Amino acid sequence: MSAPALAEKTIVIVGLGKIGSLYAACYGQAGHRIRTVDIGDGADWERVAQVPDPSAVDAWVVATPTVTHLAVVEEILRRQPDARVLLEKPACYPEDLAGLGHTVRRHPRARIIVNDVYSHSEAVQRFAASVRDLAGFDPIRKITVEFTKNREFDVANGRFVDTQYGEAGYEGFHMLSILRAILPSAAYRAYLRTVPSSVTAEMRVRTMAPGIPEVELYTSSTGAIAFPELAGFAFPEKVSEDFIAPSAIPYGSEFRYRFADVELFSGKHVTLVFEPFFGADPDHKNVHAVHIRDTAAPARHFRIAVNHFKEALLTQLDLLQHLDEGTTVVRPAEHRFLAALGSAMFTGIFPHTTENEKFARIGSEA
Repeated sequence: MSAPALAEKTIVIVGLGKIGSLYAACYGQAGHRIRTVDIGDGADWERVAQVPDPSAVDAWVVATPTVTHLAVVEEILRRQPDARVLLEKPACYPEDLAGLGHTVRRHPRARIIVNDVYSHSEAVQRFAASVRDLAGFDPIRKITVEFTKNREFDVANGRFVDTQYGEAGYEGFHMLSILRAILPSAAYRAYLRTVPSSVTAEMRVRTMAPGIPEVELYTSSTGAIAFPELAGFAFPEKVSEDFIAPSAIPYGSEFRYRFADVELFSGKHVTLVFEPFFGADPDHKNVHAVHIRDTAAPARHFRIAVNHFKEALLTQLDLLQHLDEGTTVVRPAEHRFLAALGSAMFTGIFPHTTENEKFARIGSEA
């Protein structure tokens, strides 16, 4: 699947840090007119209020720190009540979800999407299709998703520091996107409402409940690999020896161990492995693979060569142009679930109260 070709749009990007700069590069390379807002050097304006003729803006991107998202969205909608906004994840901190919902209701012509790269990834979509084809006659027993990287160098330089979502804020939204692609919608909603069986400090979340498969999500920003046996087979031998066999990605390494594995009741595995050609292909970040392994038949696999970040940004820009007024996709239930995981990692208690189950519905939910 290729991203749609778009007519030239005027896009204003608010926030020119690492993520905002990636947005600017992607949309600029696609031929769009880019304007920027940031207090740092090099931006066109310092504040949203300085953007002239906001009615001429086709789309806004909010890539400022999470704590500022609500205020920036409110400022944009004051200037352009029917604005189309692509909001970097997380949409906001949990205590601001009600305020965001209130802002959306006061601007019924606005369209807001929270960036969801993996939901629009061809690799994830083809993986989910493979799972659905097999699970129709061979039910899912367990889903395991791991996203591990040593981010200690990034943290030392002020990146990936989230005081509210904690470890869950780094990769949790991506892992939920993959889980959402696999599970039927009712089962996924049930998952978000289920108290995990266990939550550990490095964010290892195990959930077992009637009506849904066993689910285990794991992410570590210190490089500690939890499931080397589930995807290690897909990487070059040198990578396996250096990183996967020791189950430890060293400080400063760019290697990322990311996969999603579905085990069926027959024992068959369908495994999506991101970037399995690290160290063997200069374009490894844009090559992924789906493996189907069965003890009773030869293994099969296929590659998906795609830059899913670029693909998702272009797809979501096109989606924003065609959404009906008043449509937003924020997924507050996912935000609350991940915030609860962050709290559980600090306190050991999953704060799943009646209040947590009152999921505000802002447009499309989980």
